[in-house]
Amino acid sequence: MTQIPYVFNQLTQWIPKDAFDRLVGIYRGNAYVKDYTCWNHLLVMLWAQLTSRRSLRDIETSLRAHCDKLYRMGIGRHVSRNNIANSNARRDVSIYRELACRMMCRASSVRMRDKGLAELAERFSVNGFFAVDSSTVTLSLDRCPWCTPQEGRGGVKLHTMYDLIRETPRICLITGHEERDQTFMEDYPYESGCVYVFDKAYMKTAGLAAVNAAGGYFIVRRKKDILYDVLEDNPAGGAVMADRTIRFSGRCTRGGYPGPLRMVSCYVGGKNEVMQFLTNNTDMPAETVAALYKHRWKIELFFRWIKQHLRITSFYGTSANAVMVQIYTAFTAYCVLALAADALKYKGSLYDFSNLVSVSLTEKVWLKDLITRYEDAKGDWHDERWPSLFGEVRY
Repeated sequence: MTQIPYVFNQLTQWIPKDAFDRLVGIYRGNAYVKDYTCWNHLLVMLWAQLTSRRSLRDIETSLRAHCDKLYRMGIGRHVSRNNIANSNARRDVSIYRELACRMMCRASSVRMRDKGLAELAERFSVNGFFAVDSSTVTLSLDRCPWCTPQEGRGGVKLHTMYDLIRETPRICLITGHEERDQTFMEDYPYESGCVYVFDKAYMKTAGLAAVNAAGGYFIVRRKKDILYDVLEDNPAGGAVMADRTIRFSGRCTRGGYPGPLRMVSCYVGGKNEVMQFLTNNTDMPAETVAALYKHRWKIELFFRWIKQHLRITSFYGTSANAVMVQIYTAFTAYCVLALAADALKYKGSLYDFSNLVSVSLTEKVWLKDLITRYEDAKGDWHDERWPSLFGEVRY
């Protein structure tokens, strides 16, 4: 009879341990380590993310409550606040950064969740839609003096590319919050046939030229001080006020992107203003270009999700290494949840799935059976007989 593994082990099977071990070997992560290995540390940090532990003491206490299960869960028997803190501060963050990158690449294989964008991609022969943006995590300068002060505060910035169709991150780079959004714009791994949506903070002509050179398409909001010459007026109507073919006329912008491009002017009723979007795609209707920019809001929702439901706003250590290890582990945890939910064909939200598994990590039950049990009980929970058990409910 096959022994059922813990739910925690069923989740961590989505992490390629052989690839992680190679990273540990490259960066000598287990050098001079006897008991608490990098793999043990990774699992402890994943446990902390999935169960929303608040501090090192909280992590230690929660694991001690399941001390008889830690060995079979792969965590080991040498978990202590001192071991966790030392590992966060001293182990090479490159191990956890490259693992997070591998996990984000694996998560790019999950099924398409936005059916509307999927149909749009098929109609215009587009390989994918991506939003590029950054989000700042504020840190205390008293606790993290290594931060560069900006307006009296410290922090780090998460430069992220987000898959709008599959709703998973594709890449994330952590820098100091003093770095401008467009600094690494030329370094993103753009792909041919994909559409990349940028806010106006990414209005950098050399970066737009990099997207175009890779065979991709960009949609970026125009800054007001960008100079241009109109080459041609195209037909427009509805909310689209103008659809023009232009060329940059400024000395720097013309040198950065010398070719022609398209500018769509659209009235946004909610903000009562006219927004102008620049793109190198000439096939999509102007209304579609404007509508795609609205989908950029999904990356803002993603940043809000991970800040509210994973631990990346309060930290278990104060060093730069500890902060980055924790954030990259949070991205790994997100990808683990996305991969597991996709494999199980879970139809609910990732929030519900994360809550479901977080309280069941030490149960020996197949994840599929756990979901079935949850779905079967959902109807009973809303049964009309429940209020009668407690008398009349008044609001």
